[in-house]
Amino acid sequence: MNKPNVKINYLHFHHLLRYKKIGLCALFLLLVGITLFSNYLHQKPLLIGEESYYYLSLSQQDLPYHPLTLLFRFIPDRLAFLFPPLLTIGIILLFYQLMPKIGFSEKKIFFTALFFILTPAFIFTSVTLSSYSLFLLLNLLAVNLLLLETKKKYFSLLPFILASWIDTFSALLLLVSLAVYFFVFKKSKERFPLVLGGSMAAVMMLNALVLKSPFFLGPFTIQHKAADMISDLGSYSGVGVFVMLLAIVGIVTCWQKKNILLMLPALAIFIAAYLFNTYTLFFLSLLIIVLAAAGFVDLVEQNWKLPFLRNAVLLLLLLGISFSSVSYLDRLSEYSPTATDQKTLEWIQRNTPEDAVILSAPENSYYISYFAQRKPVFSLHQHYQQDYQLANDIFTAFYIDELFPLLEQNKVSIIYVSEEMKQALPPGQEFLFLLQNERFKLLYFTEEAEVWSFEEAK
Repeated sequence: MNKPNVKINYLHFHHLLRYKKIGLCALFLLLVGITLFSNYLHQKPLLIGEESYYYLSLSQQDLPYHPLTLLFRFIPDRLAFLFPPLLTIGIILLFYQLMPKIGFSEKKIFFTALFFILTPAFIFTSVTLSSYSLFLLLNLLAVNLLLLETKKKYFSLLPFILASWIDTFSALLLLVSLAVYFFVFKKSKERFPLVLGGSMAAVMMLNALVLKSPFFLGPFTIQHKAADMISDLGSYSGVGVFVMLLAIVGIVTCWQKKNILLMLPALAIFIAAYLFNTYTLFFLSLLIIVLAAAGFVDLVEQNWKLPFLRNAVLLLLLLGISFSSVSYLDRLSEYSPTATDQKTLEWIQRNTPEDAVILSAPENSYYISYFAQRKPVFSLHQHYQQDYQLANDIFTAFYIDELFPLLEQNKVSIIYVSEEMKQALPPGQEFLFLLQNERFKLLYFTEEAEVWSFEEAK
């Protein structure tokens, strides 16, 4: 195929590229609107996700320290569902403003943003309060200000410092990236990088040593490292198979263009972080999307001998990515908290002692803290391994002499059995069977959920 035919190929994307910002924002609002409307029809809370209710419940405490918890001291909870989509729109617009400045082509920018919008990991963060979404927005804003190359670049100090306040891992990642930019690529001898680095390091140390923030934020759910990355396997978020395939093409493309020295260290760091804590999938997904966009643009620009085959492959890839997004949206409407979760937990808040300790599935802990305003047994983001093992011991116990000591040691007084738990736990055996013991009393029940009390031994 000769060069003119390559140009003809771009006519397929001409109108998309011409109205790119409007089209992408409209597509994003459509996807988010479907999710919010589905939640509204099912009378569910519009805001979903364990992390969301972690921040909302934390913002009600006396000493919130996280940027999101400070923010929701002033924003009413009923408006919280508007914050994530506005955050994502800000990310898209700032991304479009920044990328041309660092040499990204128009097509690569467009497909990176498109895959970002269609990737389940970021669909999920667009309907839930996500620290790493805020981290990305702050960094895009800061880098845009930094590249002004005037005294105005000092305005980038504030968003960089706020971004360093999320957790130690993201702060270190940002600090190292800026050090490489200033001292390796720019070979800067200005005072500004030292002021910026010193300020960020001070905030990071204050956050870690005084405020006791974790090295990695999360996880807020039970981790399934083998499956959480691929959304098509039914994971909570993740990326689709077709995006993964395109990312492999992107790695080959970077290798051929000798950009692999930049990509491989980042890929190694993000994979290692994901294996340690799946909540960091956000960063790995970002890199996968950038590689996937590079791979897709490379396929578009290749000189194919069979134009029909080229068009068929590109169409198949786009349809595959779109199908993954649509199937994920269908699952997303079923995610907690459900209307039953909210109704039952609010009943617990009205009808149980304030010092009650609530046992439920670990993922329900953050809904318990917010809706029931009671202390949950589990706190995955603080003691993941310990709580994971404790949950496994409790919910797989066959005998009361195994179960009761665990409940007594953790001062359990109320048990919330959600609809998801009733479906997941073996019926008629183990934990659900042991609830028939005389020390348990059924306080509240519907077809979907139950509340039990656990009485002290006489």
